[in-house]
Amino acid sequence: MCWVAVVSVAFVALQSCIQVQVAIPNRWNRRFAEKQDYIECLTADQLKEMILTDTTHFKIVMLYSTGCGPCGEHLRRTYAPAYAQHRDDVKFYFISESTGGIKYCRDELERLGLFDGKVLCFLDDRPQFDNQKQGKNANLQVFNNLANHIFTKGPKVTGNFGIPCEFIVSKDNRVLKCLVATPHSGSAIKTAQLWQVDFDRIQEIDFDSIYRLEVEDDYFEGLPVCNGDFCPINKH
Repeated sequence: MCWVAVVSVAFVALQSCIQVQVAIPNRWNRRFAEKQDYIECLTADQLKEMILTDTTHFKIVMLYSTGCGPCGEHLRRTYAPAYAQHRDDVKFYFISESTGGIKYCRDELERLGLFDGKVLCFLDDRPQFDNQKQGKNANLQVFNNLANHIFTKGPKVTGNFGIPCEFIVSKDNRVLKCLVATPHSGSAIKTAQLWQVDFDRIQEIDFDSIYRLEVEDDYFEGLPVCNGDFCPINKH
């Protein structure tokens, strides 16, 4: 029995190690993505073109990872019910934030009813868009850089970090933003998330407004503080 227990523990440890490795963007995952017809990798420029050339739909864009617990919950609780409506005026884009874990993206999207025949992933080797080249500020800088690269009007996005990262975009390509305020470390502008809006009435959203979100954690410490000169806001 002890031997069986040891083997079982070793197997679980090996399995966990393998799962961690496949979730890391590396040459094997990249090679896999490039060989699959159903996977399309997009640079920042290609992602920008895909979003901005569509002026007939509201665009809901989510960058996620199959290894991200909050992403999975958000996909299941927020996106699956919204996507199931199949609205003609809304287009959804689910984009893996890298090639890490790309082998499992289709299975996850299919399980949640979100697969439309294509798995999209973000892949841009330029330093400003590459997590591997951003050092300790990777999750902070990459998603801010991407948001400001695609959406150039209005106050700059300074508070997008980590995943899920979302863009709710109007038909004329204005992205919805929110001011996130923390008790001590200041505030930052980030792109709004789908759970913050009434999806059923998306056509009534004022995309020039900026939602205000109060949070308890001071996770914006070190970010540029938003003030009246830097980011004029309309509080809800």
